[in-house]
Amino acid sequence: MCVLIQALPGCAYLPDQQPAFVSSPVFDPMIFFSGRTEGRGILKKILSSPTPVTVNGRGIVDEKGILTLDQEVLEGDKSARKRSWRIHRVSSNIYRGSLSDAKGPVAISVDDNRMHISFTMDGGFPVDQYIFLGADGQSATNIMAVRKLGMSVAVLDEEIAKISE
Repeated sequence: MCVLIQALPGCAYLPDQQPAFVSSPVFDPMIFFSGRTEGRGILKKILSSPTPVTVNGRGIVDEKGILTLDQEVLEGDKSARKRSWRIHRVSSNIYRGSLSDAKGPVAISVDDNRMHISFTMDGGFPVDQYIFLGADGQSATNIMAVRKLGMSVAVLDEEIAKISE
């Protein structure tokens, strides 16, 4: 069904080119999101024009090993909004956490250079996010899909970079 919907103008769809899934470097969100990050991407919502998105983040891992990532999200001409993640490691490749604009918990798993994040937005929309760590360990590609009734209604294709301080 989603393939049929993708034929409609303005429909959200996953990018044709997916980042490479490779065994190294291994994605460690506690390291990658510590310090400053900046993401720049394009948000495609069903029946809407593509919108530029910028995400400025600052992450800190506390003495208990909990990552707090505060972000400012700029979406097109909208006012900036803030959101906050709290993430902790459960096992070698499993993390759990919370997100200020999510309903319920955030589940995270890491397989080699790929991190998969899943949660439900406040409005009840399921979200799947795949972040692929670049070979340099300083950049990543984020593909996030928001679904309704099993169909992608919004997709963010974003490049994230660590910013030197």
